[in-house]
Amino acid sequence: MVCLAIIAVWWTRRSSSPAPRRLLWAMVIVLYLASTPIGSNLMLASLDHGLKAIQTREDARGAEAVVILSGGVQTLRAGGVILAELSTASALRVLEGARVFKLIDAKLAVVSGGIADPRVELKPEAQHMAEALMQAGVPADRIALDLEAKDTFDHPRTVRAILEAHHIRQFVVVTSPEHMRRALAVFRGAGFDPIPSISLDRSDHLKPPPWLVPNDDSLILSNSCVYEYFGWAYYFLRGRL
Repeated sequence: MVCLAIIAVWWTRRSSSPAPRRLLWAMVIVLYLASTPIGSNLMLASLDHGLKAIQTREDARGAEAVVILSGGVQTLRAGGVILAELSTASALRVLEGARVFKLIDAKLAVVSGGIADPRVELKPEAQHMAEALMQAGVPADRIALDLEAKDTFDHPRTVRAILEAHHIRQFVVVTSPEHMRRALAVFRGAGFDPIPSISLDRSDHLKPPPWLVPNDDSLILSNSCVYEYFGWAYYFLRGRL
């Protein structure tokens, strides 16, 4: 909106100049590409290159636990009743976490996520994700909740006590493809060496849209990738990497 306002003012004051038109066309092209699979996947490729979901117990290299990072949740309240809806990212992370838990017969599944945004979240994200994890077949007595982490940088600090209390030395970390590399950097900076297993970026029952057809999922993925680029820059400037 800010860019459009700038273009509008520029166009009004310099109506004879071709520059505002060129900038507007450039914005239209960028937004179009960002909303298509080819554009969003190109953005994702720079973030998830070389990463994959583990497929065998051997891939887990002796991991005893799965740590699932939260990816957003929206809570609604009316008449004192609270309902929650996991974001697509959180739901897909839960499904991947449950799959890995069963694959390696893990001792523990740690769900990490507090109230990241009080404007839209009334309960910690981990509570809602744990409920979904149980629906996916993980026993309640093997789920541990980290209700403190508010962002990526918090996760290693807040899960440490849980892992130490259960004598967990090695674990698999589960998050979205675009988020995994930054999460790994933060965990390794805190002295951990987790095994990465990325979640899907869309439900596997959905047919992939044509490469050049705009769609909501591609635009959401592009937006998430842009967020990660800024996240990397912010963490680098703050000395968190």
